[in-house]
Amino acid sequence: MTLRFLRAVVTGLLLAACVVIAPTAVNAAAPARVMALGDSITGSPGCWRALLWKHLQDTGYTDVDFVGSLPAQGCGFSHDGDNEGHGGFLATNIVRDNQLPGWLSSARPDVVLMHLGTNDVWNNIPASTILNAYTALLGQMRASNPAIKLVVAQIIPMNPSNCSACGQRVADLNAAIPGWARANSTTASPITVVDQWTGFDTAADTGDGVHPNSTTGIQKIEARWYPAVVAALRSQPAAVGLHVEGTRVVEGNGATFVMRGVNHAHVWYQSQTRAFADMKSFGTNTVRVVLGSGQRWGPTPAAEVSSVISLCKQNKLICVLEVHDTTGFGEQSGAASLDQAATYWISVADALKGQENYVVVNLGNEPFGNNAAVSATWASATSSAISRLRGAGLQHLIMADAPMWGQDWGNIMRDNAASVFNADPLRNTVFSIHMYGVYDTAAEINAYFDAFRTAGLPLVVGEFGHNHSDGDPDEATIMAQAQARGLGYLGWSWSGNSSDVGYLDMTNSFNPASLTSWGERFLNGANGVRQTSKEATIYGGGDPGDTVAPSTPGTPAASGVTSTGLTLNWIASTDNVGVTGYEVLRAVGSGSFAAVGTTATTTYADSGLTPSTTYRYQVRAKDAAGNVSASSGIVSATTGAGGGTGACKVGYSGQNWGGGNGFTANVTITNTGTSAVDGWTLAFSYAGGQKVTLPGWGATFAQSGAAVTATNLTWNRTLAPNASVGIGFNGTYSGSNPAPTSFTLNGSTCTTG
Repeated sequence: MTLRFLRAVVTGLLLAACVVIAPTAVNAAAPARVMALGDSITGSPGCWRALLWKHLQDTGYTDVDFVGSLPAQGCGFSHDGDNEGHGGFLATNIVRDNQLPGWLSSARPDVVLMHLGTNDVWNNIPASTILNAYTALLGQMRASNPAIKLVVAQIIPMNPSNCSACGQRVADLNAAIPGWARANSTTASPITVVDQWTGFDTAADTGDGVHPNSTTGIQKIEARWYPAVVAALRSQPAAVGLHVEGTRVVEGNGATFVMRGVNHAHVWYQSQTRAFADMKSFGTNTVRVVLGSGQRWGPTPAAEVSSVISLCKQNKLICVLEVHDTTGFGEQSGAASLDQAATYWISVADALKGQENYVVVNLGNEPFGNNAAVSATWASATSSAISRLRGAGLQHLIMADAPMWGQDWGNIMRDNAASVFNADPLRNTVFSIHMYGVYDTAAEINAYFDAFRTAGLPLVVGEFGHNHSDGDPDEATIMAQAQARGLGYLGWSWSGNSSDVGYLDMTNSFNPASLTSWGERFLNGANGVRQTSKEATIYGGGDPGDTVAPSTPGTPAASGVTSTGLTLNWIASTDNVGVTGYEVLRAVGSGSFAAVGTTATTTYADSGLTPSTTYRYQVRAKDAAGNVSASSGIVSATTGAGGGTGACKVGYSGQNWGGGNGFTANVTITNTGTSAVDGWTLAFSYAGGQKVTLPGWGATFAQSGAAVTATNLTWNRTLAPNASVGIGFNGTYSGSNPAPTSFTLNGSTCTTG
């Protein structure tokens, strides 16, 4: 929010460069062995490696051993320069001549940094052939060390005088690298992509259009490698103070902390310091404080930041500090970028360091407007801002606001939050959704909450109200579901809104004795602050001693079973403090259980199921401290035969990847009937042992044995007559890769072609 209404329009595996951990000593059992693999950009002399080594040393990573058969080549200071940067080498020739196994045998790396392909591009080797070489090299790495971590670069651009086509060839290769990495990354041996291409200028950053110069080029390369190396090291510093554990925000002592607080417009009302004590008097445990970075308001100086933190601590409040200047970037005139916000946070870093138990850094308020093209950069811009803060030594819990005026109506944050979370090597980022008119029904609220719960990612409601010009938010569901799920919420706002949104004031003229109807509802109503807030244990509140899990719920019973849905009921759990909700787990056939939803009651309705399919269910309970019960007994239920909602046609194409055992499948579903399909599940089976690599796109995929199902997403659940939807996924195969021979949609057999 700003003082005036900011509109929201209601309409409908990114791999990112990792980010930086703060300077803290690393205590590994043995040195982490890092091998730089490449050509002359890596090894002749490859002084970015010297800068990288020094950066690691300076930030506490002293137990890192650079390994390789080639020694250091100068660079002006002593450093650990062992490497495998062979001038003039091609990735394809390294594979052809089987050179890597010998290097691996001697070096025994834990982490490989690979910037390779420049000479292949120069020799007009197709991108697909280079990627085939990458696959072969990866196989050799994993043969040497099954847990090896590969950090692969999208290579720097090139513009040599004798190769006018090289620039586009590099672009083509780099465009294909993220998909290759997604398809080949595993939990045991992950692949991270580092973007060395964006922002690197062959005119300014090289001496010959190819090799990095020593004035800007090697510095840019090192800056991109450093966070990725930190993230890949086997022993990483733990987050301090407030931090994330799974979907929960916890304090430094591990006690669950659920935010219950108010937004306060400090940057516009700097004299209203009494507001901190007034908010606390109603039981709030958190205050989100509006600051300015200088682009539109402020800048709020470091001394004032320290004063705000002191006010929070005096009143036993957790301080969420946010930069408001970013509001509506890309649409709002004069709005600051997240990069500018990061610059501000770094400028006041000394006021923040040491306050990790008390302060959450909210990168920027509603950092993008409704400009879809600009909002599409949310993930990269957010990751980059986090990278800069971590590089500056800020270890705080970071809060990332959603784009599109904070409401994420395009689900950009929802669909890309995992990549941003994984880009933070501290894994200490919580995501913030602002719920106004976009969230006017319980279904929309629960769907958004469910998505983050299913993804295992932390979420808070950073702003919401009881009314707004863009619609009527369902504040009762927001508050009830946040309480049931253990999610934090922060209402907008204490006082001082302009007249057109004055209804969002909780007090009249900052007077705590004069609550508005919204203030009364939020502070004193059902599931409100007085009823649900618990003071942080750092101030002596909370219940850090509650380690007792709820009792095991009763085995669920299934009723109302149809071809596409059913209802579950079970006997409630008990708890020494109180059960806050239940998690429902589902398995298809004999497959593994996965969370499919949560409920505050002992009833759960499951829909969108596949006809003539056996499902198994169990439930488990959770209390306010985050303790989780044992899973209940299992109930099995088989859906009816169905009959579908109309005729359908399916087009399937599977494209094998050259030289590997992977493929990409694209599927088009068309409703050839005369009535709309509202909610669909496509089912088919593979005959060749193919495996779907989750998550895929356009649908929620699941596989049990040979059987695959694809269930609609919220935005594409309805298929009008003659309408089509495209979905797809990457997969693996062994031997042949035959296409499925038949498909059903909601139980009806579809034509193919």
